[in-house]
Amino acid sequence: MVQLPLSFFEECTFFMQIKSYVLAIILLLGINVLAACSEKKESDAPENGDEVQQEKTEGQAVSIQELIAELPEPSTTAEEYINAEPGLYAGKLYADLPTEEQEEVVSLFRELPKIGEEPTEEEIELYWRKTLSLLHEDYPNPADALDEVKIESFGSPELEDERFHFKEQLNVQIILDASGSMGNEMDGKTMMDIAKDSITEFAASLPEGANIALRVYGHKGTEKEKDKELSCSSNELIYDMQAYEQNALQQALSGVNPAGWTPLADAIEQAKNDLSQYNSESNTNIIYLVSDGIETCNGDPIAKAKELAGSNIQPIVNVIGFDVDSKGQQQLKEVAEAAKGIYENARNAEELKQQLQKAKDVADKWKEWKEKSINTANSNRLDQFLKNIPAYHIEWMEANRRENLNFSKPLIKLRDEGHISRDAYQQLIEKVDQRFSTGIEIGDQIREDLRALAEKNFEDAEKEINEIYRNNVENTDQ
Repeated sequence: MVQLPLSFFEECTFFMQIKSYVLAIILLLGINVLAACSEKKESDAPENGDEVQQEKTEGQAVSIQELIAELPEPSTTAEEYINAEPGLYAGKLYADLPTEEQEEVVSLFRELPKIGEEPTEEEIELYWRKTLSLLHEDYPNPADALDEVKIESFGSPELEDERFHFKEQLNVQIILDASGSMGNEMDGKTMMDIAKDSITEFAASLPEGANIALRVYGHKGTEKEKDKELSCSSNELIYDMQAYEQNALQQALSGVNPAGWTPLADAIEQAKNDLSQYNSESNTNIIYLVSDGIETCNGDPIAKAKELAGSNIQPIVNVIGFDVDSKGQQQLKEVAEAAKGIYENARNAEELKQQLQKAKDVADKWKEWKEKSINTANSNRLDQFLKNIPAYHIEWMEANRRENLNFSKPLIKLRDEGHISRDAYQQLIEKVDQRFSTGIEIGDQIREDLRALAEKNFEDAEKEINEIYRNNVENTDQ
């Protein structure tokens, strides 16, 4: 039989059937391949979860732990509070900072990884340590209260340290930082103008017979590298040791403007030379060093301070950190310690005047002593010590209050902009509240301890306080 060719319709139907069979085969093969791949993926997966996610989580934890290790541990005891390095913004209220400085604080937090919902303990610890490193206050040391007692008991023969005995002549030298940073404004005036006003007022209050000298440093050149040599060599006694003369002192001060670098070490050495003719046998010598920062001219101010303390002039050295940052505070405290002197913070014009007022009080006592109108043997150091305890406690509580106010402000900003979650913010605020309560408890306990020690004789109290606080502070690495 002859087979006739397929019609057009039949031919199309035939090829459509073939195409359907091919597509079915391809689809079946595809399903099998996918199933095989799926089985392989499941068989290769770790039993405890997704390997990629696990590696990511572990890597993140290590990174946070490394960041935590770079920051100091939180202070929890009295000794740790006192010994902790003050934060970059210690002594200032965050709310009073210029907008750009507030932004600087927040930007330092933004360098840390963001915290999402369900924050880990490590994430909270990291932010808490960062908070303390920036805003930890400079808490007062109870041992410093003893130094204040010595100043207030100046002239008493009960004091073993002969530097605190009145001699025939009283000499006061002020060493004033005139570096460029003294041009910064505070309450609408430059720090230099505030210092000039305070010094002028203090000098005018000195009793007849007392001498005053004024040395400035860093008052030439600029803060630029090209002027460093000129600025670092600018160290000048602009008012020789003599009685106060209003026009002469004002004229000397009028020519001083904040300019360049900070040759602090050289200033201390030159002050020693200025006073070299006034030996301690017949002269009571007091030096007030006012600085707003650290040495920037490659000198060693601590070594020079030790030389000053060991010289024949035997001065009482009062170092005043004028609106100084934590790094500056640390160096200036070491300078004061090396000079066997006292360090004090002055955060504003009023506090600078208060520090100079102490020198005026000494001068007034010296005048009375010269006139034989007081009996210095009646000076009771224990009474002075008891009087200082409330002031110490107030200073501690003010530091604790500033911390409490400052800690929350940048955290609120970070929460509102989404850098940390609300849960993380709440956990950090709980730490802020707990620290505030701890600070109050520690302050109250120190006050009671000081009262108990004050019932002993002064020498025993001084020894015990130094052993508990000053020695621990010196030997503890924080």
